[in-house]
Amino acid sequence: MRFSRIMLIIAAVAATVGFASTAVADDAPDSTDRPLPEFFEGVRASGAGASHTAVTSGFDSLYQNPAGVARYPMYAIDGAFSYAPQGMIMTAGITDSLLNPDFALGVGWSYFTGTGDHDHLSGHDGRVVLGIPVAPEQLVVGVGLRYLRIADESLPPDPTDDHSHLLINGLTFGAGVNFRASDMVHLGLQVENLIDHCEDNGLCRGATPTQVTGGLGVGDELNFMLTGEATADLTSGPDPMLDFALGGEYLVGHTTWLRAGFQHRSFLDRNLISIGIGWLSEEMGMGFDVSYRHDLNHSSELGYLSTSFSFYPM
Repeated sequence: MRFSRIMLIIAAVAATVGFASTAVADDAPDSTDRPLPEFFEGVRASGAGASHTAVTSGFDSLYQNPAGVARYPMYAIDGAFSYAPQGMIMTAGITDSLLNPDFALGVGWSYFTGTGDHDHLSGHDGRVVLGIPVAPEQLVVGVGLRYLRIADESLPPDPTDDHSHLLINGLTFGAGVNFRASDMVHLGLQVENLIDHCEDNGLCRGATPTQVTGGLGVGDELNFMLTGEATADLTSGPDPMLDFALGGEYLVGHTTWLRAGFQHRSFLDRNLISIGIGWLSEEMGMGFDVSYRHDLNHSSELGYLSTSFSFYPM
């Protein structure tokens, strides 16, 4: 499939969905009238609508689907910086599925600092994932542990509680599976944040919801890929909500990936159209990725910009 046709399909579908979602935005409840922290989602995935549940691998697996860390033999060191209207995120991590063929490990850490109306928010998001190739490069499963410590300096101090300024503080976990149905069809399933520390907290509800995501990828991973997924958000509101995303990427000249996508998030009332570019040199053992997501519901504001550098020493 030619690149121009792939990008045209993605752009047309994203524009149609985005227009329809924006048209009803004025009638939707405002879920963003209070500041919430931002969390890293992976730069490569973000450029393709954050729709990589079925095809994620490497460092992005910590944020898209923990099973993906074991999809291919890989050892990588990653660093990333993200700008969002709410603040900035610095992220670093290591993934290894190369040194031990029986299981893969990944560790990542993000620090968020709020700006503007969010300058009272700051905190940490640490993740550890374990992936097991049940059938190498065909069926992999994974589990992930997540530690969150988000401070809100605007909270009233409590002399009897040393942690009264913490908006979120604790562990949560999730799991996922990836299945290659054929050379061109990839399936993924993920359950995340099985403990939602904000489910009964009106100050941060919607920040870390319990979600179940099913994803589909169609294409040749060495040339092009079309992806889509649907997510059931179980705890942000009194009733489950549906989020969805779609995206695509195409390899140009054996080194450069071009990406585009769309993502709808119901509770946060966001309709994000995204683009991205990535460069990878196997000879040099390094890669570089950039993504930009623009919220159609706040079209006059600068959106979400992320960049990452990857080093593959082996």
